[in-house]
Amino acid sequence: MRHPLRVVLVGEPSPPFSEVEALLAEHRQMLVAKRVIGMGADPVLSELQDPCDVIVLVLTGNWRRTLQICFAKEGPAVKPLLVVGPADDMELMRAIMRVGARDYFSLPVGSSDLIPALDRIGKEEHERRGGLSAEVTTCINAKGGSGASFLAANFAHVLVKAHERRTVLMDFELQFGSLPTYFNLRSRNGLIRALELVDTLDVTALQGYLQLHPSGLALLAAASEGMVLPEDVHEDRIAKLFAILDEAYEQLVVDLPRRIDRATAAILDRSDIIMLVTQQTVAHLHDAKRLASLITEQLGISPDRVVVVVNRFSKHGEVTLSDVQESLPGLRLETLPNDYRNVSKSINLGVPLFEMEPRAPLSRRILELIASLHAGPEEASTSSLAIWPWVSRIRR
Repeated sequence: MRHPLRVVLVGEPSPPFSEVEALLAEHRQMLVAKRVIGMGADPVLSELQDPCDVIVLVLTGNWRRTLQICFAKEGPAVKPLLVVGPADDMELMRAIMRVGARDYFSLPVGSSDLIPALDRIGKEEHERRGGLSAEVTTCINAKGGSGASFLAANFAHVLVKAHERRTVLMDFELQFGSLPTYFNLRSRNGLIRALELVDTLDVTALQGYLQLHPSGLALLAAASEGMVLPEDVHEDRIAKLFAILDEAYEQLVVDLPRRIDRATAAILDRSDIIMLVTQQTVAHLHDAKRLASLITEQLGISPDRVVVVVNRFSKHGEVTLSDVQESLPGLRLETLPNDYRNVSKSINLGVPLFEMEPRAPLSRRILELIASLHAGPEEASTSSLAIWPWVSRIRR
């Protein structure tokens, strides 16, 4: 998916400024920072230090003073400039042309005017960065204990070990996160601290909050000594953290708690693949249907991005795959075999399954799942087969 568009909103306190701010806040793919004139150091747009992709300048009746402040030093704005201001003022139009404005929108401005212009800039920025950003795969349980954490941990490990992808595994279970134990690691600092300090972090500083497994997998765990409530984590901070990770990693794998709030909604919206992990019981199926509805209908996420993963699958289960497909129409369906002995041993020893038993049925199935999710049908078949010689080498 595209990087979030980083927008700096500039202007004097006014109803139009608040209206534009509210308009931008409705779009989760935008990361908005405010620079309010008269509150702290006034922004000089030709020397703006804020990391951003576009500047939105809101002008009101006192626009001459605002332009004088924002362009106190000669030179155009450091980034593409969109201006929102009063209608039918030719002097104002000439003034913003002189400072290099890319476009002008008359008040009152609607989403059908401003948002498409920002979206075009977002596409240009995406192409400028090479058209790439880290791919986000999110695992979430349809019902507690379905196996999403185990899948997230081992999915991420295989991405590193078999596919050599630069990968971060993120544990967003803020109060009872357990992912470090899957790798025999002790939780420290981690996700909560990184979110608290995200405004001061860059890729280098972020390394201090990551735990590195010998395989090369980086883990960002929710280690915190105090109580952290979901409402304490703002979606803007999550977007900033993802933007930093985008610069250094190819794959982000997220273990998400079974809860829908503003923070988890932001992560689901950013996800390229959402693996909804369930099992073969009526209770699991009931909750899977409810959660899938929330994700696709309430959050407006395309069903193409949702994959239902039936964990501990048995062909002899009372709830069949046909039952699952009938209850969750239009969603892709995958299965993972029941391998209780190896899974239990892997968790208790803190050794990833692919490292401990690379030829186990579940290890092979995770390899196939990754290949099928990251390629078309023909490519998936080829990629899956290409991995087996690698497995043979590590067994020798």
